[in-house]
Amino acid sequence: MQLQKLLWAAALLRGFLLLFGEVQDRCMRVKYTDVDYLVFTDAARFVAHGGSPYERSTYRYSPLLAYILLPNIWVTSSFGKVLFSVCDIVVGWLIARFVHLQGASPQATITATILWLFNPWTFTISTRGSCDVLVVVLLLSMLLCLHKGATALAAVAYGLAVHLRIYPIIYAPAIVLFLAARAVRLRQPSPVGSAVKFSLADKLVHIIIQGLRFGLLSGSLFVGFHCLFSHMYGEKYTQEAFLHHLTRKDHRHNFSIYYYSIYLSYDGLDGSSAAPAAPPTLSTEAALAFMSTLASKPKGQLLQEAMQALHSIDLCRLLQQPAHAAFLPQIMILVAMSLKLHEDLPLCCLLQTICFVAFNKVCTAQYFVWWMCLLPLVMPRMPWPPPPSLLKAATFWAAMQLHWLAW
Repeated sequence: MQLQKLLWAAALLRGFLLLFGEVQDRCMRVKYTDVDYLVFTDAARFVAHGGSPYERSTYRYSPLLAYILLPNIWVTSSFGKVLFSVCDIVVGWLIARFVHLQGASPQATITATILWLFNPWTFTISTRGSCDVLVVVLLLSMLLCLHKGATALAAVAYGLAVHLRIYPIIYAPAIVLFLAARAVRLRQPSPVGSAVKFSLADKLVHIIIQGLRFGLLSGSLFVGFHCLFSHMYGEKYTQEAFLHHLTRKDHRHNFSIYYYSIYLSYDGLDGSSAAPAAPPTLSTEAALAFMSTLASKPKGQLLQEAMQALHSIDLCRLLQQPAHAAFLPQIMILVAMSLKLHEDLPLCCLLQTICFVAFNKVCTAQYFVWWMCLLPLVMPRMPWPPPPSLLKAATFWAAMQLHWLAW
């Protein structure tokens, strides 16, 4: 009953903000609605008239989103914001359900739910028209299904989430390792003290089997949508929906630690626009020389050849443009966390997302929602009330975000 009251209160809050946003959009110079929402609506309008959503410049999403928002054109322009707000409430329910199944107390369940439903960051972003909550619903549904053993449904949710927003692909290794570890545990005999020690080969077999089972279903869904929209919209779809995010640079409203180097690559000291520097590359000669050693040189010389190849990297350019190598710390951290924390999948996904966002070369306000949705899942296992140091750090973080946005 208390959860139901919370959900209704959260719905009323979002309803009020939606109405307030309509008034602000009509009466004030600074609009409440996110500019991205206008992009979504324009893309849906092109689709409604038989065109491509990519006729709208800066539309960098799956065409599926434009199709979902067709009622923006046919019914009301606020349909998408209402849909995202409803999904926001669904996320709150999923959090409560997941935390309850983990054995948390009723009070801890309510606290975790409040952390999402009444978080100013989350309810503001959804009512302004951010679509990220759609992916959040799918990811939490995936975690809930995995917790309940419904692997097929989890794979479907995951495949759709990766199609809508490519970033959930970072969870793939942890998910496969989690499924493999669970399969190993299920093979353990029930009597106490008779645990079986599995060899590395047995564990690798489980990893391959679980990876194929989960990957074939989720991958088939992803590839199916990709082939469909590639057929409909050609290479423009692949470029805008996926490849663009690999080379994207954002020199405005960017929280990234690489912000300043990206900013300098856009504007020279004289205020003129500077061409982005090419990423550091490995020379062809050094790469070919290194590959030839694999077949003709003893093992003792492989390290020497590898070092020679690494020396051919333009380190000066790399230091001047560190964003070019942003993926290196991301990959190392994601792999390490997958190996170490995969058995606690919610915690693993939370820490992976925080690190991925922190080291990404582009980081906007919406990116914080990616890990804020996972934080309530692990809150019941954290000390309560939170330590003063944690509260101070959270307050300082929030103040810095608001200070940066104010500029």
